[in-house]
Amino acid sequence: MSKVIAITGPSGAGKTTVAEEFTRRNKSFANIDVDHLKHMNPNAFDKDSSEATDEHVPYLAWGLLGKNIAIIAKNFIDEGLDVIINGYLEVEAWEAIAHDVKLDHKLLLLPDESTNIQRDGQRTEDIKMGEKAVLRGQQYFKTTSFYDSFHAIDTSDNSLEDTVTRIAELFLNES
Repeated sequence: MSKVIAITGPSGAGKTTVAEEFTRRNKSFANIDVDHLKHMNPNAFDKDSSEATDEHVPYLAWGLLGKNIAIIAKNFIDEGLDVIINGYLEVEAWEAIAHDVKLDHKLLLLPDESTNIQRDGQRTEDIKMGEKAVLRGQQYFKTTSFYDSFHAIDTSDNSLEDTVTRIAELFLNES
């Protein structure tokens, strides 16, 4: 039976890097990078400024994104592959995915704030979020009760090797 691992966290937490390395080492896994799907319909992720607050900027298409991710995940599962879904998603998207796909393992990569800001600052300009957005993401994952069921890993002092090994130990050595 196929396994589905969900990896989420704020911008700069290491989600994509970890998922890519994990799938490189574990050939039975397909990696669904949420950002690739967001780029397919970039206008759907324009900010809905009518509901914006300092704490949260809603987007218009989380549910649709979740449905699309579920379709792709189900196709991989139907072919006998395990799946990693990696990316920043809000609750509405995760709920849409979980409607059709069982999330066997849920992982939250959450470095400390200063490490998170530093990593974001090292990104290229086209994907850099900025300190305010990084802190908003940190706050979102720390205070949204939906993520209480996710296994949190502080990636601040972990190497890529350490994080990938930890995920394998947590999720692949089960009976």
